[in-house]
Amino acid sequence: MTANNDCPENAVRDALSPPAPGCARLLGPAGEAAGVCLRVRAFSDWAQGPLYDEAARAFRTHWDDDPRGGQGWGWQNEYWGKTMLGFAGAIRATRDPALAAWALDKAHAFVREFQKPNGYLSTYASEDLLRRNPDGPDPRDHACFNVWGRKYTLWALVELHEATGDAACLAAAEKMADHLAAQLGRLGLTLDRTGTWHGVSSMSILRPLLELHRLTGSASARALAESVVRAASAGSGSPAAILRDALRPEPIAEWHPDPSFWAKGYEIMSCLEGFADWYRLTGERRVLDAVLAYERHLVEEELNPMGSVGCFDHFLHAAHRVNGMTELCDVVHWIRLERELLLLTGDPARADRIEEAFLNAFLAGVWRDGRWGAHIVRSHGTRHLSAPPQVGMALHQCCPDNMVRAFFDYAGSQAARAADGALCVLLYTDGAAALGGDRVEISGGYPWSDGPVVVRAELEKAGTVRFRAPRWSAEVRVDGEPCAPSGGWIERPARAGTNVWRLGFDLSPRLVNWTGRSDEDIRDYVRSFMEYRSKTPEMAGLVREEAGVRVLRGPLVLAKGRLAGTSREETLFAATIRNQGWRASLHPAPRTAANAAVPQPWTLLLERAGESRAIPVADFASVSDVDDPSSWFSLWF
Repeated sequence: MTANNDCPENAVRDALSPPAPGCARLLGPAGEAAGVCLRVRAFSDWAQGPLYDEAARAFRTHWDDDPRGGQGWGWQNEYWGKTMLGFAGAIRATRDPALAAWALDKAHAFVREFQKPNGYLSTYASEDLLRRNPDGPDPRDHACFNVWGRKYTLWALVELHEATGDAACLAAAEKMADHLAAQLGRLGLTLDRTGTWHGVSSMSILRPLLELHRLTGSASARALAESVVRAASAGSGSPAAILRDALRPEPIAEWHPDPSFWAKGYEIMSCLEGFADWYRLTGERRVLDAVLAYERHLVEEELNPMGSVGCFDHFLHAAHRVNGMTELCDVVHWIRLERELLLLTGDPARADRIEEAFLNAFLAGVWRDGRWGAHIVRSHGTRHLSAPPQVGMALHQCCPDNMVRAFFDYAGSQAARAADGALCVLLYTDGAAALGGDRVEISGGYPWSDGPVVVRAELEKAGTVRFRAPRWSAEVRVDGEPCAPSGGWIERPARAGTNVWRLGFDLSPRLVNWTGRSDEDIRDYVRSFMEYRSKTPEMAGLVREEAGVRVLRGPLVLAKGRLAGTSREETLFAATIRNQGWRASLHPAPRTAANAAVPQPWTLLLERAGESRAIPVADFASVSDVDDPSSWFSLWF
């Protein structure tokens, strides 16, 4: 294994430094959801038994490249890595020695059984199957997930090392990188000429390669990473040239033909996260500029009504789609991308987007038992599309296997240390974090409560505290006094010892018109998921044809629904209030049996010239996070 003293220090220092792993936790409703998910998917007998065993078994059965099974389309090889990434995150978050011992025992046995002497470690029996039918004229002919799955395995081994200090896991990961570099050289291939979606799935290995390089100085990892950056910058016309295309003025969905095939949100955002980290390592400014340009496209063109990006895992003008659909994996990776850019740039607007994505699209897709969740979170209907087990598996699907990591990413985004030493408070949901010897606790029940956000900071020495000023709040008050933000921040001096501040925001409801776009310009298989005929037959006839209005309270998207006490007729069939001159106010509603399952029920009062309508509402996530065909919900008014 290469000594890490060959790896240079990062060329760029982050504008914000987050808490160390295990030094942040969520409290309140988000903390309860995180705790349930963590117990079920990391500490339960089910997680450490059947869930783990099925993921490991895929390396024996080789279903992925079996002509009777996957035919090169299989991705069973992603699940061991995703599962172990969840365990690694749980070890870092809880520092539980028994969990660490169990995970390392499993990882060591896994490497002994499945890693070949040359370093190859994959479910594919055909080691050189990196593209299916590479001479086929259609990009779909090339589809293969061999490198995609190796990415997750390598990443998990790296993060198990980071969580435990285990040298064997790190050595196995470095052998994987050495093998991949040698294999591509032997075959005369680069990563953009392997895998699926014009190579973008394979190119997403960039982020774990950079983590490996930092830890070991691996020349193979560095060379592979450089090849990804070169391919993404090329002028070949391929959609793999993400960094080149990011600077185009046209919307993403208009860059190349057939965006409902190539414009794959999950994979592209995974690459963008890696490019942001490449800038951190090298200081190559043009790469960061391209990532920021791509992000601008996403914010302007692809923010969907649930607070995530994309339409059914593709970039298809989602900011104008009436039938909103977002894959849960996209939400997880949108949060990860925004977190990377938040840390690099210090721009608090990215914390706004993290908060909105987590509280709405993400929590809506996590079922209340913490064990499973949605594949597709959508804007309205009877229920989201529950994640179906994939590619011959019984207990695994890409989205539930990704869920637990988002809780760790969100918890670690609550507060940070600025480069000048200031303590920055970024998120306002209940939680706690430690940054060195300083500690901060956030309480108050935001954003469901009407009361102030209480920030309590215990500081080792006097300094400065900065509070994010949410862009949606017309006014911010600190200890009752209105404040004038500067650059999205409100700054206050702090003394050594205990400091307490009370923050107030404008949480009055905001009516936001949605600009609709026809769904006829996207492929049939995407449109078919609007009704989800195979999994949710009760959705038939509920596809919307007209745009509506979103009602927002702070970062929350409000929704009607059975769990809020709204009738089915009002929820799904009431005429839109768009452009009808209604004024809105929001009032806490009394608890009843009908709304007992939501954190806070409200009555939305709509008024205009002698008319009024009172509609029971709650936050979008809590009226839609159940897999129940007899339920109903809609965020459209």
